Amino acid sequence: MISFNINLRNPWSNRFENLWNRVYNTPFKNKFLELEVTRDFTLVSFMFNWTVRQSHAGLDIELGLFGHCVHFNFYDLRHWNSEKQAWEIYEENLL
Repeated sequence: MISFNINLRNPWSNRFENLWNRVYNTPFKNKFLELEVTRDFTLVSFMFNWTVRQSHAGLDIELGLFGHCVHFNFYDLRHWNSEKQAWEIYEENLL
């Protein structure tokens, strides 16, 4: 995991409003792309996360300036099983 985060936020505000959000399929199996624009209490914000071998692993980037944030997430839909060190496999129970 690689993670970097810096935030400067307004301590007298708790505003949060989701202005726009979309999730897109990709040509890669089990991978999705999510884009989001929010309005919140951020003055300046930058967040970068790169994760592997964990649930919903992938690239996560957020940029914020004066109350508006843009969030980009390219992630794996699957869940990680730490005991088996492998992706979870769910069996469908058809009755």
